[in-house]
This record gives sequence, structure tokens and C-alpha cells, in this order.
Amino acid sequence: MDMISNLSDDLLLKILSQLPTKDVVETMFLSKRWKFLWMMVPKLDFDDSVYEYFDDERVEYKVFREYVDRFLVLYKSPVLETLKFNLGCPMSTTDDMSTWIRFAIARRVRELEIYRSCEDDFHSFPLPRCLYTFEKLVVLKLYKSISLDVPREVCLSSLKVLHILSVHYKDKNSLRRLLSGCPVLEELVIDKSEDEYPPSLYVIMNSLERLSILNEFHDSGQETFFVDEKVVINVPSLKYLNYVDIYDLGHLCSSENMPELVEANVKLVCESPEKLMRSLTSVKRLSLCLYGSVLQHRIEFCQLVRLELCGCGPKWWNLLTWMLQSSPKLQVLKLNKCGEICICSIAPAIIRSWGQPSSVPDCLQFHLSTFEWKYYNGRREEKKVVAYILKNARQLKTAIFSTKDSYLQEKQSQKKLKELVSLPRASSSCQLLVD
Repeated sequence: MDMISNLSDDLLLKILSQLPTKDVVETMFLSKRWKFLWMMVPKLDFDDSVYEYFDDERVEYKVFREYVDRFLVLYKSPVLETLKFNLGCPMSTTDDMSTWIRFAIARRVRELEIYRSCEDDFHSFPLPRCLYTFEKLVVLKLYKSISLDVPREVCLSSLKVLHILSVHYKDKNSLRRLLSGCPVLEELVIDKSEDEYPPSLYVIMNSLERLSILNEFHDSGQETFFVDEKVVINVPSLKYLNYVDIYDLGHLCSSENMPELVEANVKLVCESPEKLMRSLTSVKRLSLCLYGSVLQHRIEFCQLVRLELCGCGPKWWNLLTWMLQSSPKLQVLKLNKCGEICICSIAPAIIRSWGQPSSVPDCLQFHLSTFEWKYYNGRREEKKVVAYILKNARQLKTAIFSTKDSYLQEKQSQKKLKELVSLPRASSSCQLLVD
């Protein structure tokens, strides 16, 4: 401890910043050297989950509230880098949060994160109006039972990162008003999985570089449909796109003007995916899972070098053919399932006969060097795909196959994988690996 105590204040504060705030306070008892350091820690993280709300929620929450109040009163640092709240008790009130946020504003907080989880919407609370005009804020992250009642005047002139995950919107225009007041925003994450609003989403921002739009909640018994639902994206500086929507509500996804896009992850249930796909032509790395109509028109992905394709939808064979023909510079091809719960599992997969390309795609003749297939089961159509790629991929260096299908016995799985070894290969240097 003596060696640590000899470090400079700046180094000690960096060390303390990595600890939970509750533990930081206890360092004041170590020695005189540490007595007042906790008052200057630039990162604060208040978590009421350390309290047990079994008997009397009011009493336990009062203890937590008084603890936070005392800490903030004694806090001395002129600039607060990060302030985080993790609130699970429904007894937390708008007044408490307003007080704490006003303190953060007075300390020129740069990053504010509020996670508030309650079991029902009744306990969601609005944020204080002063937050929407705080010009020093750089990062704002809001989760769960928070209500966005956005005023007409919004000025978050320094905000670069905004995460809004499963919050509640006062009205359908709240999000548009919020985004309009963020002129230098670079990263936006919106999870609208559990939201009534906004049924339509407009992201039209010149500064945005990273965008994630998530709509992953699925309830087979849900009967709510938004006929006029729209997703409009116009982001000319975008570098990364993560677009996940497992609903097929007939919505219009219109995206354009993304010439700087480098990487995209798209998981989409949609009857007309062409409009979104046409905006991805500059992408270099693409993870793709589509469930819906087969794409009808050729779209050239002239910069695409890495493709990961979800192989569990009923029409994925045709999508594979379409992508091979549309990606002349493709170097890495991975066939996979996009997770334990794939969007394609909403409806049962129908295995259809695979139709190989009418001519050998350029990517197979000149560029493809890595081919990987996870969850390979050795079915007839799968073997056709593998045989075609191995036969025509002249530059292939590595082909990797593995299976984790619980329906196949281990010995049977290994047998099906080893059958691949005998298939002819266009590349004499191709190394075939079986996991």
C-alpha cells in the first residue's frame, strides 16, 4: 500500500476510477494520503442493485438516495468525466434524477448514462428539460424505463454519442426533435424493440459515422401493425451500419447517400430489401441475414472483400448465388447462423434446390482465398454448394468446415465432413480443415 500511496494524485485517481463508487468511498479510511482523494474521482457509478429490496422498498431506496446525495454534496472535482446510474427500484423518482442531473450539469459532465429497469411502463419518468440544452455533454446513454418528453428547443451542440435503448417516447416526434438538436453526432444507437413510438424513424444527419437500429423483439401473438411505418436513412458520412429488424410489417426502408460505408451488419425481415441493399454498394465487410423475397435486380458490391452470410433461411441458396455474382472482389466467404435465435427461425426453413450461377463469378476465379462454413450438415444441396466453390475457386487458400448440429451424432458428423476431402479443388494450394 505504501508503494501505491507514493504515486501521483493523477495516477491514483485513474486507479480509483476503475472501482465501483461504493468501494472508492471506503478508501478514505486507508490513510491520510487517501482521505480526500475519493472526492476528486472523475468517474462515478451509482448502482442501487447492491441494495436488497425485499422487505421495504421505500426504506432501502431512501438509504441509497441519501448515500448519493451525500456523495454529490461532498464531491469536489470541477469537471466530472462520467456519471452512471443503474436504478432498478420503482421508488426512484423524477425529482431525484432531476437533482442528480442538475448536479452533473453544474460539474460539466461529459458522459451521462442512465439505466432504469422497471417491470411496467407506469414507473417510467421524464428527464429534466435542462438536459436537452446542456452544450457540454459529449456522450448520452439511456436505457429502459425513461420517458423522452423532448421540448421544441434542443441544443446538444457537443454530443457525439447517443444511445437510446427501449425507452418510452412522449409522442411520435420526440426522437426527431432530439436528433435535430445534435449537429455533430457521430454515433447513434436506437433500440425500438419495445416502443410504441416512433412507428417511423428518420435519421438524416451529415455528421453521423456509426448507426445501429435494432428491432429484435418478436411476439407471434402480437397484433399491432403500423401501416405507415417508415425507416428513412440519409447519412453521407456513415462508416458503420448495424440494421436489425425482425418484423415484416410492410414498412418502407429507404436509405441513400452512404458513399463512405465500410462495414455493415444487416438482419432483416422485409418483402422488398432492394432499397436498403442498394445503399450498401461501397461496403467492404458485410454480414447479411435476409428473410423475405429473393432480390430481383443485380446490385454491384465492387468494394466487398468479406461476406458473412446467414444460411438458415428458406431462400438463402439463391441469395448466395446472387451475392457471388454481385461481388467481383470477394476474398473471404463465411456461411454461418447469425446466433442462437436467428431471424430466419421465425418461420420454418424450406430447403430448395440450389441453382448454381450461369457462369463462374469473377470472385471465384480471381480473388476468393478463404471459405468457411459453420454448422455444415452435409445435406445434398450443401454438398453441391461446397463442390461448386472448391471446383471453381482458383485462388482458394483455406476451406474450413465445422458442425455443431445437435441432431447429428458425432461419428456421423465427422463422416460427412471427411467426405469433403475427396472433392476436386481448382486450387492446388488449398488447405481443407475439418473441425
